[in-house]
Amino acid sequence: MDWNLSNQIRAWVMATTKLGPGVGDIHYLVEEDSAYYSWLRDDLRQESSKIHHTLAAGEAALTANRNDCLLTYPGDYVSTAEVEWDKSSAHLLGMGGANQKHCPTTAIDGAVRFYCATANVDSILSISGHHVQLQGFQTMNTYSDADNRCDIIIGGKNTYMKNIRPRGGNGANQLNADAGIPVIFEAGGGNGFLAEKCFFGSAGNNARSAGPGSVMFEASAGSFAPVFRQCTFEMRCETNTSVPSLVALAGNYSVDRYLLFDDCFFYNFWNNLAGKPPTAILDDCATTHAIVLKNCSQFGFDAWCTSATYCFTSSPIANTDGGECLAVATT
Repeated sequence: MDWNLSNQIRAWVMATTKLGPGVGDIHYLVEEDSAYYSWLRDDLRQESSKIHHTLAAGEAALTANRNDCLLTYPGDYVSTAEVEWDKSSAHLLGMGGANQKHCPTTAIDGAVRFYCATANVDSILSISGHHVQLQGFQTMNTYSDADNRCDIIIGGKNTYMKNIRPRGGNGANQLNADAGIPVIFEAGGGNGFLAEKCFFGSAGNNARSAGPGSVMFEASAGSFAPVFRQCTFEMRCETNTSVPSLVALAGNYSVDRYLLFDDCFFYNFWNNLAGKPPTAILDDCATTHAIVLKNCSQFGFDAWCTSATYCFTSSPIANTDGGECLAVATT
């Protein structure tokens, strides 16, 4: 075994996760016919029990509460069933570079992507473990079926995301329903959630006519103080007669205390800039909470939120709402 290189990998994992020497076993997820597989097997002489070819097999090999890590090398990993990540303090890290922002329907070289095009798959990845880190990969759960609800479900507590691109689905029966959503926070999940430098949704999808294009907090989710920092939320919507949105609080107790967007950008694409959907945020939560927009900006919406009762901005007044992008002066 090339111990020097193996130690470099472990040092990278320690630096990336900020776990230091607390990192547990390291496992690898690679496509079977890839150069990474032969490199790990032949050059690094890693144990066969540490090398996996499906997300389900990789997750199953980890031990909970030991900070085990599954390192995923560039490839397009196809899912036909939901994988439940039920192991607390076990982490999924992409090895394809920090910028996974571009997520086309056909994956490009260097992409680390989890992809599903099978009907009746609720999510690609359902996080029920606590203190789980997700870094450096793309997801797309796309099929013309409202049962394909999302890419990632957050059900655990203290989940951490960084440099993740959940694109969501692009099927017709997803875009006209509460489906094809990049991330859903389910009941009991999302306490202490933190996302940094992630991109949720895609303005390159077909036009959405219903449902949220980026993130949904289910009613009674009770997500306690989730935070999105330096994240981008995108969709394409070309209707102003319904209330599709980027972010949706679906009902009472969706969010507890506050939902903080810190230095985030909200964007909608309407061809030829011909119109704007009503709001970036749909707030159907009537229980006490605060949606706080700290130094945020939005383009392509008439307003920030459906309700002013619980939505607040720290930005200077721009077109009365704060943070709304306005046309520049030409003289």
